[in-house]
Amino acid sequence: MSSKVVIYNAEYEKESLKDKIRNALKYFDLPEFKAKRILIKPNLLMASSPDKAITTHPVLIEAIIEVLKEKEVGEIFIGDTPGNTSTNLDYLYKITGMKEIAERQKVNLVNLYTYGVINIKSEVAGNIPITKFIKDVDYIINVPKLKTHTFMLMTCVIKNTFGLVPGMNKSRMHAIAINPENFAKILVEIFNEVNPVINIVDGIIGMEGEGPSAGNPRKFGKIIIGKDPVAVDVVSSLLLGYKPEEIYTNVIAHKKGLGEIELDKIEVIGEEKDKIYNPDVAKVKSFYNLSKKVPSFMGNIASFLYNKLIRQYPVIEDEKCIKCRICENSCPNKAITYTPERMIIDYKKCISCFCCHELCPQKAIRLEKSLLARKLFG
Repeated sequence: MSSKVVIYNAEYEKESLKDKIRNALKYFDLPEFKAKRILIKPNLLMASSPDKAITTHPVLIEAIIEVLKEKEVGEIFIGDTPGNTSTNLDYLYKITGMKEIAERQKVNLVNLYTYGVINIKSEVAGNIPITKFIKDVDYIINVPKLKTHTFMLMTCVIKNTFGLVPGMNKSRMHAIAINPENFAKILVEIFNEVNPVINIVDGIIGMEGEGPSAGNPRKFGKIIIGKDPVAVDVVSSLLLGYKPEEIYTNVIAHKKGLGEIELDKIEVIGEEKDKIYNPDVAKVKSFYNLSKKVPSFMGNIASFLYNKLIRQYPVIEDEKCIKCRICENSCPNKAITYTPERMIIDYKKCISCFCCHELCPQKAIRLEKSLLARKLFG
C-alpha cells in the first residue's frame, strides 16, 4: 500500500473539484474502472441540509461521479444508512442533496436495508452484520465528512464505513462496545471488510466542537485523498487539532497493518506537513480524554472510576426538545423513555455512548461531566 496522501485547497465548485480529483488519482495505483459497478459511500448521518456540515456535500459527490464517467464505469450507486433507523431513506436522500444529484447524473440511489446482511467475525462483537450490497459492486469509494465526534473524537475515513451496518445493528454494536477503544476495534474490522478502493475526504467545510452533528461548521478548505486509510485519517486528525495517536482507530488500524500512522513515513502531496496541524480547532468535551488522565497503576480502582464516578452523561434540555423520540429509538440500551411532559433518561441504564446527542435534530441534548470529573479535571 502506498502511504501517500494528497491534500488540496478546495471550494464547493464542481469543475475545480473534478480537476483536483483527476490530478490526485494519478498518484495512486488504482484498478481499471471501465465497465465496473461502483458504490460511492458518503456520510449521511441524518436528514440534514448540506449547509449544516453534518453530511458529505453533494457537489463533491457529483464531481466524483463525473470523473468516474470519464473512466467509462458501468454502474454508479450512492448509498448509506442514517443513524436514526426511523428515517425515511427517500427523505434522507432528498434533504442531503443526493436525490437531485442522482437524478441529474442518472445514477442509482440504493436502499441498503433491502439487501440483507453478511456477518463478519469480530474480536469484540462476535459477529458484525454488514449490508450484502458490498458484494454486489466491484469497488467502493469512501467519501467521509471531516468532523469531530463526541465518542470517538473524530469521524473520518475508518469511521465512515460504519454506515454500511444497517438498522438497529448499529445500536447493538454500541451496546456491546461501551468504550471507544473496543468500538474502534469494531470500526476497524468493518473497514477492513469493506476495503474501499480510494478515500476522498470532504474537508472543505467540516465540523468542530460537539460533532458529529451538534458542533459548528468550520471551514478547513481541504479535500484529502488517499488509499491508505490510516495515513488519510492521520492527516485528517491533524487538521482537527488532534495528535494521530489520540485517535483509537488510527492506532488499532496501524497495528493491524492497514496503514501508516507516523507522519514522517507518509508522503504528503500538495501541502507542507508542518502547515496541516490546526491547534485552534474546538474539540469535543470527551469524558474519555479525561479518563486517560487516571494513572494506569490504579488498575481496578481506575476501572471503577472510569465507569462509575468520572463520567460524562447526556442531559435533555426540555425547552429545546420537541419529543420527536429519535433519542429513544436510537438508544442502544433503552435508557430513554417518552412521557407526554418530557423525555426521561434512566442513568442506571445509560452507557454514555452519546448516540442520543449525536442524532438529536434539535441540538436539545448537552453533555455534562460528573461532579468528580469536574473536581479533578475542571
